[in-house]
Amino acid sequence: MTPGQNEAFSRILIDKALEFSGWDLLDPRQMQFEFHNANGRADYLLKDNLGRVLCVLEAKREDLDPYDAKEQARGYAENLNAPFVILSNGHEHWFWNYERTDQRDAYRVERLPSREDLERIRLKNLQPPRPLQTDLVTPAYLHLLKPELDLRGYQIRAMDEIARQFDNSGKRKFLLEMATGTGKTLLCAALIRRFLLTRNAERVLFIVDRIELAKQTMEDFNVILGEFKPVIYKTARRTGELLGSSVVIATIQSLMMDRRYREEFTPFYFDLVINDEAHRSIYGDAREVVQFFQATRIGLTATPKAYLRNVNIEQLAAEEPKALEARQLRDTYHYFGCEPGQPTFRYDIIDAFQDPEGPFLCLPKIIDCRSDITTQALQEAGWTVVVNEQEDSFKIQDLERKIFTPHRNRVMCEAFLREAQRDPTGEIGKSIIFAVNQTHATALTKILNEIKPEIAITITSRIPDASSYAKDFRDGKRKERIAVSVDMLSTGYNCRDLLNVVLMRPIFSPTEYIQIKGRGTRRFAFVIGNTEYEKKHYFLLDFCAVAEYFEETYDYTAPLKVPPGNRGAPARYEPDDIREPETPYSGEQGGDTRREIPVWEGTDRIVSQEVRIVGPNGEKVDVMTFRGSFERDLQEFAEENLDLQAAVESEDDDTIETILQERFYHRPEMFYSPDKLIISYGVPAPTPAFVYNALGKRSLPTKDKVVLDTVDSIAARFNLRYSDQKWLNATVELVSEDSQALADFLTGRYNRLFERSQFRTLGGLTALTRFQERDQVFEALRQSSLVQCSHQVMKGTT
Repeated sequence: MTPGQNEAFSRILIDKALEFSGWDLLDPRQMQFEFHNANGRADYLLKDNLGRVLCVLEAKREDLDPYDAKEQARGYAENLNAPFVILSNGHEHWFWNYERTDQRDAYRVERLPSREDLERIRLKNLQPPRPLQTDLVTPAYLHLLKPELDLRGYQIRAMDEIARQFDNSGKRKFLLEMATGTGKTLLCAALIRRFLLTRNAERVLFIVDRIELAKQTMEDFNVILGEFKPVIYKTARRTGELLGSSVVIATIQSLMMDRRYREEFTPFYFDLVINDEAHRSIYGDAREVVQFFQATRIGLTATPKAYLRNVNIEQLAAEEPKALEARQLRDTYHYFGCEPGQPTFRYDIIDAFQDPEGPFLCLPKIIDCRSDITTQALQEAGWTVVVNEQEDSFKIQDLERKIFTPHRNRVMCEAFLREAQRDPTGEIGKSIIFAVNQTHATALTKILNEIKPEIAITITSRIPDASSYAKDFRDGKRKERIAVSVDMLSTGYNCRDLLNVVLMRPIFSPTEYIQIKGRGTRRFAFVIGNTEYEKKHYFLLDFCAVAEYFEETYDYTAPLKVPPGNRGAPARYEPDDIREPETPYSGEQGGDTRREIPVWEGTDRIVSQEVRIVGPNGEKVDVMTFRGSFERDLQEFAEENLDLQAAVESEDDDTIETILQERFYHRPEMFYSPDKLIISYGVPAPTPAFVYNALGKRSLPTKDKVVLDTVDSIAARFNLRYSDQKWLNATVELVSEDSQALADFLTGRYNRLFERSQFRTLGGLTALTRFQERDQVFEALRQSSLVQCSHQVMKGTT
């Protein structure tokens, strides 16, 4: 094919791509070809509805990289006052909003923009959105919509951290790592509202992984985002409601079906894309969906997948670059532009339980109950039994998969009914039992209903209308007290009055265990007559030694296993764990039920029962995030370094600081650093404080204690009067929480700093002039450990 023929073929492809995005090639009011002037020839001119040139499209032969024509096309565009440039060879397209100072380069798009897209983007160029931070968020942010809806302190801090990085640093990817039950949906609704009200977004896509979660999310969004007409994509695309909506809730599966996301949307249709359960929905084809849209991305998860944790990245890059690429593709932190183990904002179950404003979650009372069969199956040799005249051994993961044990199931059900937590009326509290597979779930439901008629219902994805059953069970509209499930209720199911979480199956993934535990952590007040009864904890009835496994056996230092398969073509969807190999008849989806599974007709009995109340520091699995990894690694480091042990024993802070700076910080696995520790623990403390805490020498002070100590110390040094100490206290509290206030304080921009509401109540700037020693006091505050540590964090995140 000659160069001329090659370019002609490219133009055929470009013409089709333009038509696919709604351009009428025959309408001269929309399109002009081969425009010549003194500066050269522009291949396509795309026009707005008034006939003005919106965009210059430069076409290149399909064997050429269109990106190389960037500067040539910009020359044409500047001469024609066109704000946009498209570069294309028919196969790949590059878009450039070159007038924007924050978009200094062209970027690749999978589909050409429509006329409406270009007009919307130009309007945003001419009338830039307000900074997110100009929309002030307080606990009462949502009161006009629903008076009883208060935003909590940590939700406001999460919103403000995103706003700060969005406005000040131009970041467009964020990850919120928040424990199940801490109000991620409410936080998201408030975040979306802030983006829409400031015009930083006109359309928002909220992605979930199951239709049940879409319906549940819709209930909250209708209250908080009602005027923006939220819709569920699956139904709205058929009814025409999609066109009038600013907020679209979609399952990842409905977008992926027949690649609808490419057919029905352009890359510029949504300005904000939020991934719920982000650790599961950013892989393979699902990843393509999210990357298709040229939008700000926010990921939400309680359990990010840290595929780069405990990995020597430099060594892997040198020896197996493809393996490193596979890990990077799946690592949740990496995908959302965060360093390993460091989300944009973290609030885990320990934070929620220990929050001075809370507690906002409750911890479990673990009842470890084991039968004789279970106890033997947990041993290295397994449970050895003769079935059908053949001796065989079965491990815990084989039970109900490779052999049925009817009497063991009955023994577990009887023990559960006997030990389950009751609600204030004396009835068995609402409970979810997690079974091995659909067959097991049905068997357990039958046994429970034989013992106590109409007490249990099976809710799995194979049950018709299961979503409605799950909703009615949650809302108390069903008489059954027990839901027996497999995976359907393990994530995103918000049943606040749940009192019992029951494990009748083994679990080998910490992600899955944390998600399942999260079903019970929400607090709730039962009202009986005029009396309220607070849900203080929930029962975790563990029949498969799961809690013990994650406390004593699971290796948190081992890198996560990358799922098997072709690394060039990742799985369509990421599971929550790499499970033990399953036989064809296992799993909620069933399988080849014709295969003969042996049945053990013998008896079983409970042989051990142990109760453990989880304390305020949670289980090991709860803390093996960045903080837990730091404490583990530091303890190992201290064992190998006697000089650190000696420095800790003598409380030699300078030596501790030097040792960690020179030999421990910034190692390639977790990249520990002082600013990351301050962010992770939420306490502006120096390095030695974290070391003493990790090595059991002295507990880490709370942030409130650091603030109080700073105020008391400076007030005593300068012998401050009560009125002056109130100024100091208000200043310290503000600069420890607000990075912009800290910046104003450090640079002496007092007019802006002290115009804030907390200072107006103290008399404002006029009263400040009567604070005679303010310059010396503020200088002492600048030199304080609190401000120095807070400043370190600010520098590390900008």
